[in-house]
Amino acid sequence: MSQERADERSHRGYDVPHAVPPISTPSLGRFLSTMWNSPRVLWWRGLVARWQKLPYAGTMTLAVGLVLTTLVVLFLDRMVVVLPNPGLVYLPVVAMLAYHWKWRYAIIAALLSLFCVYYLFLPPRVEIKALTPAGITQLLTLAAVTGFVMGLVGLARQRRTVAEQAARHLEALNRVGTALASELDEDRLLHLIAEAARNLTGAAFAAFTLRPTNTLGQPVVPAEGNLFYLAAVVGVTKEQETLFRHMPLGGEGLLAPIFRNGVPVLIADAMAMTHQDVSMGATTPAAERAQFSKEAARHRALAYSQGLVGGAELRYIGVPRGHPVVRSFLGAPLLDRNGQVRGGMLLGHTEPDRFTLEHEALLVGLAAQAAVALENARLYSAAQTQAQELDAIFESIADGITLIDEEGALLRENRTARHLREALETNSAAHLQQHANGAHSMEFLLRDAAERALKGDMGQGIPVTLLDEYREMREYSVHASPLRPPGTRSGPLQKNQPALSSASAEQPGSIQVPVTGAVVVWHDVTEARRLLRERQAHAETEARRAFLQTIIDELPSSVYLVRGHDARLVLANRVTKEIWGASWPYGQPISDFLAENGIRVAHSNGQPLRNAELATLRAVQNGESIYHQQEVIRHRDGTTLPVLVNAVALNPAVLGGSQDDAEPAAIVVHQDVTALKEAERLKDEFIGIAAHELRTPLAALKGFAQTLLIQTARGKGPPLSGWQMEAVEEIDQATQRLVELTEDLLDVTRLQGGRLELRLVPSDLVALTQRVTRRLRVPAEQYALSIAAREEYVVAAVDPARFEQVLNNLISNAVKYSPAGGKVTVTIEQDTSAETALISICDEGIGIPVQDQPRLFGRFTRAENARLLGIGGTGLGLYLCRELVERHDGRIWFESVEGQGSTFFISLPLHIDTVNDL
Repeated sequence: MSQERADERSHRGYDVPHAVPPISTPSLGRFLSTMWNSPRVLWWRGLVARWQKLPYAGTMTLAVGLVLTTLVVLFLDRMVVVLPNPGLVYLPVVAMLAYHWKWRYAIIAALLSLFCVYYLFLPPRVEIKALTPAGITQLLTLAAVTGFVMGLVGLARQRRTVAEQAARHLEALNRVGTALASELDEDRLLHLIAEAARNLTGAAFAAFTLRPTNTLGQPVVPAEGNLFYLAAVVGVTKEQETLFRHMPLGGEGLLAPIFRNGVPVLIADAMAMTHQDVSMGATTPAAERAQFSKEAARHRALAYSQGLVGGAELRYIGVPRGHPVVRSFLGAPLLDRNGQVRGGMLLGHTEPDRFTLEHEALLVGLAAQAAVALENARLYSAAQTQAQELDAIFESIADGITLIDEEGALLRENRTARHLREALETNSAAHLQQHANGAHSMEFLLRDAAERALKGDMGQGIPVTLLDEYREMREYSVHASPLRPPGTRSGPLQKNQPALSSASAEQPGSIQVPVTGAVVVWHDVTEARRLLRERQAHAETEARRAFLQTIIDELPSSVYLVRGHDARLVLANRVTKEIWGASWPYGQPISDFLAENGIRVAHSNGQPLRNAELATLRAVQNGESIYHQQEVIRHRDGTTLPVLVNAVALNPAVLGGSQDDAEPAAIVVHQDVTALKEAERLKDEFIGIAAHELRTPLAALKGFAQTLLIQTARGKGPPLSGWQMEAVEEIDQATQRLVELTEDLLDVTRLQGGRLELRLVPSDLVALTQRVTRRLRVPAEQYALSIAAREEYVVAAVDPARFEQVLNNLISNAVKYSPAGGKVTVTIEQDTSAETALISICDEGIGIPVQDQPRLFGRFTRAENARLLGIGGTGLGLYLCRELVERHDGRIWFESVEGQGSTFFISLPLHIDTVNDL
């Protein structure tokens, strides 16, 4: 260690010199102290202190004091007695000016007093004269006495300054000590210590920097680097303080020994310590020079911390922009109990040589006290936070917690326990377990639970049943456990004194464990039991679901359950994957599933099916139940699969929801009809062959019957009797029915084979309907057939012959299935906004039973009530109507009530040109 560094270390820790020299006589000291602190003297002292603070107090005192003293000397010398040396009278003025004001006032007063003595009192008076030996002796004596008095005054003033400084030090240390003992707010504490350090050392500004810590007070960053933050600062402007708080501190230059190694630093003039390296020329980049300067300063700081160099060897790397100029610098580290650096106290001044070794020792002591006080403040803050957290946890516990002492008195309870106790004391519906003495009071409940705990009985709790604020019955189980002091191990209770009960006797040889009371816990078993029931119900639901899944997996058809307007999958069997040709994830909407897997759905005739027309979406969006809808599923690989779809809309209440807020649901069944389609194909081929074979004999039979009738009517050949004519007419009518049946069968085979071609032309539906009704022979006395058209003409693109066939079938059915007669109304209207034409055929006939309605458009399908009434038919008419209407891009449906009649609807797109003309 260098001699300079050793000298510095050896001079640290000087004691503060005595404020006043000791007085040998105690009685005289007490007398002087009493006089100095008397009220009159204190008043004069205050008056002088206020006078001293005035701007021109020294100048006025100098002028007025010299004038008055001169007048007094002239008066005494001329009127009373000749003074041997009048200049001595000026000494009080000179001494007062030297003691209370600056030295220049005292020197000016001394010179003026010598001039006054020379000019006014040395003979000849009041003139400029040559000095005699006596005059010179008098002036030299006066100058020597004045200098001696000024020396005494200077010594007294120095003693006064030392005493005042010691008093300020004592006051500041007393204030810091008081703060250390009482102040627990970290910010106020640091500001107070920083202000005290600034006042004691005369620094221009003082700052506290701290190392970031976590909630437990442990450092979260290393001491190296610019990671410290400003905690408190005094002596700077608000703008500078804001700048400092956003400025990282520590680790470089003069601060490195403080923050890195925990060593104080005292610098007389920092500006004289800026590092200059002569090996680096002016062409060296500024960034490179700055980096080199930092490296050199870091090495010097390390050497200083190890005692290898003195403070004069440290290197100053400057201050950031906006920082006050620092020349005198003094810093001390804040060390915790483990010797780790937690921060630093930094003092600065814009002038050099403002700090001494005594200031360094004082700052080190203040830093040590500040570290202790800061740790105490953080411990107190952590304790307060922990106490608040524990209080919050205690109050938020769902179970009721009650603490009682050894006498059974209630010490503390949380919110739940307080509500339960109040409800138990006021609620007449509350019920406790029956005891031998029949006591049901709250006091007995607590004492009984505590006595059980102190006896070691930790088994069965005391059941309590009461009504809550919602008038629901709730059950609680009251348990108790012994309350031990902190630091006592928990375990089976063994104690030497009973608490809350005199029945607890000391057990020989047991370990003496102090017990201060009991903890009573009100556990709500209602929620536990409810949760258990919910778990059991969930387990049962899952078991039923698994059982249902097992059952539907064994079904040969695809069955799945969807929910929501977008038809999200809820449940499906294994055949569903085979039908769709892809795995449908649970919760995925059907539209996304079809698009993701490239699946397309078409009508049975091959026309693409829009998403809105899917039976699944119609069931969940419109609440419809669709039965026996034929669809063709086309997979991604191009394979097709004909299916028969049944989609049944479900009531939300069936799935556990309410009608208002539950999502719609539907169960959908897809049946693979590939085999049925093959059977139908074979049947259609047979029907087609049979129909073709029947056409020739039927044509011959009908031709001969009509020839016979015509020739007989013309008188050719022998006349036929009545019964012969009737027989021939019956043969002709039967032949006509066979021809119509044959044509229907051929139309079915054409539709199934895709050979039916339509010739669409714009046609007036009103005129076409009127033409069909005129051809029908309807007995006027039984039926009232009418046509109601709101527009003069309604034009749609249709095949007139085929659409006449549709109207003929529907109107004939309306007449045929109204055996008792009645009104048959055909209504034609159009909706220009939707660009559709609507035709309805309404009758008052027998209606269609509900169970027959889903399959009414199937082939060879007839309603059961029509069969029972003996009404003939083949069951092909409605099938042909549906196929023909759909091939016109239309839609056919019906509404029927058994016994009241039926209404069939046909919706067709209007002809576009006609709509535009309208």
